[in-house]
Amino acid sequence: MSTFDKKTTEQHYYETQVSEKEYLHWYKQQHFPTQDMPSVTVDNVIFCYNKEQDALKVLLIKRSTHPFKNSWALPGGFVIPGEATADSCIRETKEETNVTITREHVEQLHTFSTPGRDPRGWVITVSYLAFIGEEPLVAGDEAAKASWFDLTREGNLLYLTNHLDANICVNLDTGESIGENSLAFDHAKIIIKAFNRVCNKMYHEPQVLRVLGKDFTISEARKVYAKFLGVNFKDIDHSNFKKAMLPYFTEIGERATGVGRPSKIYELKS
Repeated sequence: MSTFDKKTTEQHYYETQVSEKEYLHWYKQQHFPTQDMPSVTVDNVIFCYNKEQDALKVLLIKRSTHPFKNSWALPGGFVIPGEATADSCIRETKEETNVTITREHVEQLHTFSTPGRDPRGWVITVSYLAFIGEEPLVAGDEAAKASWFDLTREGNLLYLTNHLDANICVNLDTGESIGENSLAFDHAKIIIKAFNRVCNKMYHEPQVLRVLGKDFTISEARKVYAKFLGVNFKDIDHSNFKKAMLPYFTEIGERATGVGRPSKIYELKS
């Protein structure tokens, strides 16, 4: 067995077979190039919307290795030498979930650099925000599972549920998890940053409507906005909403509803 293979086997053992305390002790003895310089990672907040379920969703993975083994986290990972962080975002998402995103999907969200945010050492993460249609998931790499979590807002609380084994609640004001389930690292704060970014920009930069695909009706757009506002979409006045948003939309045709008049359909202006 080569030295490289031995090192890889040893790393896998400590990442998966021992306690996190033992793993961190081993990790800090390794000659990783982190002394006096930060490591850089990416973390990706990927929103989608399911029209049939009327559900806003965010993509999470369940970590299979230390640190935070068995906790839910955002897709992401370390930036490799010579790689732009946007390319890392695309690569890591594909490797961990089999979801394909492109540079057209993503926008840089924020850089998180709070000391101690990662127990492995000095790690700075560049977060990204993406809006896509819902896609099938295939977990890979460090993801034991990958799952779309429904997002439900109630006042200043945001609930993340996947109807399987996880119910997570975070405070929109503080970014802190509430209850026994919490997200890995500072990923609750990253999700809240993304959620609030959408809320603050959606009436003058409505890129969030990309979750509806290439075209949409006014009612579909209201339903997406209602999820971020935490209200019933009927509470968003159709006429006022249409008047406010038409400068950002282009009417492209009509869609049969099966009942009554067809609905006009729109797309986002470039």
